[in-house]
Amino acid sequence: MIYFSTGQAAKKLGLTMRTLRYYDQIGLLHPSSKAENGKRSYSEIDLITLEKITLLKNLAVPLRDIELILHQVSIDELLAIHQQKASEIQRALEHTHTLRNSIKIEGELNWKQLLPLVHNQSTTKSSWTDLLSLSIEESEILQHDLPKMENASADKWINIIKRVQLCLKHQRAPQSEDGQLIAADILLLSSELFDHHTALEKAFWDVRKSPEASSSLNLYPIDSEVLQFIEDAIIFYEQHIKE
Repeated sequence: MIYFSTGQAAKKLGLTMRTLRYYDQIGLLHPSSKAENGKRSYSEIDLITLEKITLLKNLAVPLRDIELILHQVSIDELLAIHQQKASEIQRALEHTHTLRNSIKIEGELNWKQLLPLVHNQSTTKSSWTDLLSLSIEESEILQHDLPKMENASADKWINIIKRVQLCLKHQRAPQSEDGQLIAADILLLSSELFDHHTALEKAFWDVRKSPEASSSLNLYPIDSEVLQFIEDAIIFYEQHIKE
């Protein structure tokens, strides 16, 4: 049997010697060997137990509860608990991104729009295949590649919306220089997103213009004036290019 000193055990597990001594003091884990001079020695089994304790602590389990479950939970159960906790953290991060992105668009929290959006992140709503006649490939593009409010990657599209809002505020037409720059950027982003799936791109924008369809797919509601500005700007831009 191999034994490790307190310092060796602490270094091996990334803990402090003070932490190991505290675990011994409260009875959470006594070292397998303790000399008369107080020198502690930890066995390989002790180290495995310490790893379990560390994992449970990372799952936010209080120390008073760790001792109760330590010898009753298998490694597989520990991993299952960890996976569940990680999923909860991921959902919390998604909700945080949704809140922050909503503030970027609205300038404040719009609870009327935000609460249904956050609630429906974890519920099943209509799918793109339910709403449109799409191939499996097209459905996957829309399901996985579209920027979502719960993702930090939505910034480019949020900036587009903010620019449109500024144009509307200052009464700049879709045909203005600012409006046409916005149209060019939207078409560039759409091309990157849909990878030249023209029919799919059109289907997406048709859905986006419908508040009911957008809601059924849990898409963040965008003001109709913003959508109309975008549509008019793109139509003018494309006509201008053809000329």
